[in-house]
Order: sequence, then structure tokens, then C-alpha cells
Amino acid sequence: MSAATEEQLAIREVFAEFARREVVPGAAERDRTGAFPADLVRRIGELDGMGISVAEADGGLGLDTVAQLHAIEQIAYADAALASIYTAHYLGLEVFRLAADGAARTRWLTPLARGELLAGFALTEPEAGSDIASMRTAARRDGDEWVLSGSKTFISNAAEADVLALFASTDPAAGFRGISAFAVPAGTPGVTFSPPQEKLGLRSSPTYTVFLDDVRLPAAALLGTQGRGGALALEVLNAARIDIAAMANGIALRAFDLARAFAADRRQFGRPIADFQAIQLLLGQMDAELQAARLTAWWAAEQRDHGADLRRAGSIAKYLATETCFRVVDSALQIHGGAGYMRGVAVERFFRDARLFRIYEGTSQIQQLIIARQVLGDAAR
Repeated sequence: MSAATEEQLAIREVFAEFARREVVPGAAERDRTGAFPADLVRRIGELDGMGISVAEADGGLGLDTVAQLHAIEQIAYADAALASIYTAHYLGLEVFRLAADGAARTRWLTPLARGELLAGFALTEPEAGSDIASMRTAARRDGDEWVLSGSKTFISNAAEADVLALFASTDPAAGFRGISAFAVPAGTPGVTFSPPQEKLGLRSSPTYTVFLDDVRLPAAALLGTQGRGGALALEVLNAARIDIAAMANGIALRAFDLARAFAADRRQFGRPIADFQAIQLLLGQMDAELQAARLTAWWAAEQRDHGADLRRAGSIAKYLATETCFRVVDSALQIHGGAGYMRGVAVERFFRDARLFRIYEGTSQIQQLIIARQVLGDAAR
């Protein structure tokens, strides 16, 4: 891992200041109410944060993925829910970056990268999570239009997004090779949403079930090649897993800082608990694992920028960071003792927030399988 560049350091500084001044103060209240932080999402756009690694020709900053990770990490340090909205935008944007061309690229990718529009990504269904080949949402051609019917669930940003990158089966008999991707603009007739789903954590990052009732889209709404949507979705997820790693690392960093400060201030038996070896062992393990997770995420980001196959790197980064994050947050809560278990204390919120990261964008077990299959090659078959 090379030393941080001036651009990376500048991004980190800008978003660290934004996160601490504007995001931290209202995070607990947003968690309590579940209110979508539209003003903060807009501010990220004003800070040129919505397309950091997108080419300048497409409206982005044209910086590397490590710079993007610094921004995500700093926002997650302040509020994991806002970071989840942010990474969901990048997840949807990546579909347009890889698959949109011509007018669709101008209509969607450029304003998404400039922060003028918000993206969402609609892949998961009630019966199709990791097994996307079981997708039941269907798209059929009707003259110059596509007609979509079905539903998606656990979709972040769905009701707030200006456009969804949505996947549907255009050839059910072909399974995985019959999936295609579509751009579904906000306000499209026939698209409706459930109320925001009640979640354990990330409460101000709403998720929804999306219902599609004979939704008609123009032929140009197809993104990329018909039948290549499954491969596109997996390619997008490989890159998104690196963003999830950065988000997990940001939460873990905040939890570690709070635990260290609490250990220095909290006194028992006439001494700061930081003097006790049991606390020092926890802090030492937290620091070591966290640094390893961050370095791994940056390594995976460099792999992406070099055009490498991200199946292994993305899965390693996500697996290591999300598992580490949960252990670090759990240890931070342990150091806080009973105080850490109380609602309104930051580490209690982090504990609820962090649990999801080992599940979405592919569970930890899915990441282990991906890594193993890359290591074993044909022998894994």
C-alpha cells in the first residue's frame, strides 16, 4: 500500500470536517426518529462526494477508489445510516457507469456523479437474495416498451432515489443468463413502495419493498445487453463490497476512539480502567484488527483501480472489515460496561448498526465461499 496522495488526504480532510461538524450532532436524533437526512445527502453532493471515482468526462472527480473510501469512512465515523445511504448511491451509480451508454449515460450517470440525482439499486427479492437466479420479477417486451411486474425487498434509497437500477428476468428459462438491468426513474407509473421497513439499526437509512405492477418503460431503459444483467449485478457488487468495507472501518474507528477515551476517563478502584491489563488487551486487539482491515480495504481499492478481477479482493475486504467491525464495536461496548448498553449512548447505536454489514451485499458466509472458490479454481466445482 503506497503512501496517501495529496488528493486522498484532501478528500479525507474535507469529509472529516463535514462529518464532525454537520453529521455527528444530529445522528442520535435521526436514529430515534428514522428521519431521512435529505439535507445531509444534498451537502455530500455539494462537496463533490457523489462521484469521486467517476471519470471527469462523466461528471465525477476522476480520483481513485482509495479517495472514495476515505470519504465513506469519515461519514461512517459520524453516522453509519448516512454512510449506508451514501454507499447505496454508489451501488446504483456503478450500474450506470458500467452499462449505460449514449443518451442514458448523459441522462443518468453525469447528474448522479455530480450529486444532482440520487441512485438506488434494486436486486433482492423475497425469494431471491444470494440466489439471484431465482428472481421472479419479470420484464417482457411489448412493441417499443418493456413491461415489468414483480417486487423487490430491502431496497435502500428506493422511495428517495431519482432513479433505480433495477434487475428483472427477461428470459425466465435462462435463469442467471436471462436477467437484464433497467433504469426506472422516480415517479414511473405502476411503481409503489411499502412503508419504510422497521430495522434494528441504520434507522434513518430507509429500506422498502418495491412493487412493480405492469410498469411500462421505453426500450432505451434497458441498461447494457439483454441477458447480461446477472453478470453486471455481480460485477457491481464486487466493487460495492469495498465501499462496505470502508463503511465498516469508519464505524469501528469511531467505536475504538470512544472506547479509548472512556477507558482513560472511567475510574474504578481509584484508577482509570485503562490501567487494567484486561482493558489494554481489548484495546490492543481492536487496534491491530482495525488497522489490518483498513489496509486490506485500501489494497482492494487499488486492485479495482488497476482493473483486476475483484471477486477475491472485494470479498476479502468486506469479510475482514465487517467481521472486524462487529468485534471492535462489541469490545467497545464491553469496555463501556453497563453504560454502553443504554439507549442514547453512541456505542449502543453502533452495535445495532454494525450487525447488518455481515449480511447485506453478500453474507460473510457467501464471501468465504467466493474466496475459497477463487483460491481453489476448478477444484471447487
